[in-house]
Amino acid sequence: MKEKLSVTVDQPLVRFLDSLPGQSRSEKLERVLRRFQEVSEDLTLRRALAKHKEPEDEQRGHAALIELMEEAMWREE
Repeated sequence: MKEKLSVTVDQPLVRFLDSLPGQSRSEKLERVLRRFQEVSEDLTLRRALAKHKEPEDEQRGHAALIELMEEAMWREE
């Protein structure tokens, strides 16, 4: 079941959304949010798997690297 939202976003984000393929902003935004959800779930799984395979100091280094990569992916320009 879908639910209607009303959102307010900065113009650069609207331009980005409008540049994506698709028929409507709603469709495009839903696709972006689904992709974000997939990436988030994948990272959670990778972190859980890494905890069982890496020594503690390597886990901290790996977590720092992932955090840096996430920040770079979502950094505003």
